[in-house]
Amino acid sequence: MKRKKIVISGINMVEGGIFTILHNALQELSNFVKNDEVEIIALVHDASKFQFSNITVIEIPRSKKSWWFRLYYEYFYFKKLSKKLQPDIWFSLHDTTPNVVAKKQFVYCHHPTTLFKPTWKDWKFDYKIGVFSVLYDFLFKINIKKNHTVFVQQHWIKEIFEKRFNITNIKVAIPEYIEEISTYFFPFEPNKIHFFYPSFPRSYKNHDVILEAIKLLPKNISEQTQFHFTTIKDSKEKYAQFLVKEYGFLENVHFYGKVKRNQLLSMYNAMDCLLFPSKIETWGLPISESKAYNKPMFLANLSYAKEACGNYEKVSFFDENNATVLAKLITEFVEEKHMFQGNTSPFDTSNDLHNWKEVFQYILTD
Repeated sequence: MKRKKIVISGINMVEGGIFTILHNALQELSNFVKNDEVEIIALVHDASKFQFSNITVIEIPRSKKSWWFRLYYEYFYFKKLSKKLQPDIWFSLHDTTPNVVAKKQFVYCHHPTTLFKPTWKDWKFDYKIGVFSVLYDFLFKINIKKNHTVFVQQHWIKEIFEKRFNITNIKVAIPEYIEEISTYFFPFEPNKIHFFYPSFPRSYKNHDVILEAIKLLPKNISEQTQFHFTTIKDSKEKYAQFLVKEYGFLENVHFYGKVKRNQLLSMYNAMDCLLFPSKIETWGLPISESKAYNKPMFLANLSYAKEACGNYEKVSFFDENNATVLAKLITEFVEEKHMFQGNTSPFDTSNDLHNWKEVFQYILTD
């Protein structure tokens, strides 16, 4: 019996959340394929970061050197490589559908900026966000109809893709979230009410709406509260530097640098309420993480937040551009007068794929 051969491509997934996606996918595939029926080949930027006995790793170190290299690999080199490898399945984990020869192709789309219309603020602080919003929309379209299935993380994205790309072969693959609960409490100042926003300083993450809301708080509310932001202090990002310069004078605001995972979990445990005003996400992991601690949440009134939140009572939503409304919610929360809206999952998820194991079962089934 001929072995199936699957190629997993993640050549630009180098750090942060996208590296985690790649590593988790390969880990699950390695565990899933315990016999010799499937040959696994992974295309990655740095082979030293992957140690799986049943996965052959091909290193492509120049993939992140420039976009020209990325485009060359996706649309020229990979066709030559695919003819050599002769895979049954080619699975691209990074949004674009390469030009390859394979019996079946799949693509996993998780980059949010193709769904985002940048404002002047986004162009000002990171022009790449604006460029990517245009470029990714173009690149997503190339070869997308060659795929057996296009995987996305949420139903609202599926609906957009169906209309934008005129395709129906879209499957929702919900990001696998494994609960990690810390029993430690981060030593926030006692006798204060602590609000938390753990997020990388990208302009679309919209930190400044929280900081503008803080400026609007009555003095007695400000004196009772503290607001905590991760990955801001000492950051080289223009947006982070702007936040420190513009709002560093606020006495109840604490900017942290990068925090380790165990510290982050202890901060969730110690906080009183999550604030999440991001303008675009393909999921929104802090929402899932806060739910695991059964914490109250104020979220942007957007589709991604409602879908990521699912069925939950201790949540309310606000216009992500309205600092006045957010200040009112914070005040009500401190005064213990706020009545949470609650949320009900807006979609039937029974036909979704809920983890990498289910994704690979789907892919490897004839």
